[in-house]
Amino acid sequence: MNIAESTINGIKVLSLEGVLNAASSPKFKAYLETADHSGPMIINLEQVEFIDSSGLGLLVRLARQKKSANEALKLAKMNDRVKRVFEITQAHSLFDIYDDIQAAAGN
Repeated sequence: MNIAESTINGIKVLSLEGVLNAASSPKFKAYLETADHSGPMIINLEQVEFIDSSGLGLLVRLARQKKSANEALKLAKMNDRVKRVFEITQAHSLFDIYDDIQAAAGN
């Protein structure tokens, strides 16, 4: 799992690449815990090839943390395989999901 950070319209964008599963979730969790990630955030999932329940659980926990802090968490650019996991688990109802980063940053 690779994580790249950028900013668009003052919003932090985390671009993930690879798989988000039980093996890689601890790396992403540690990344989130070691830096200041307050404020609104977009997670770009365009390069995520696969997500399992561990990865999904980490995103759900992050969404709850953001919600309790009155901060936005948006997901963007899911491929069909990842989108299907969100639909099957009905986790898509917990997130604001966008087809592109510009749309996520503008809303």
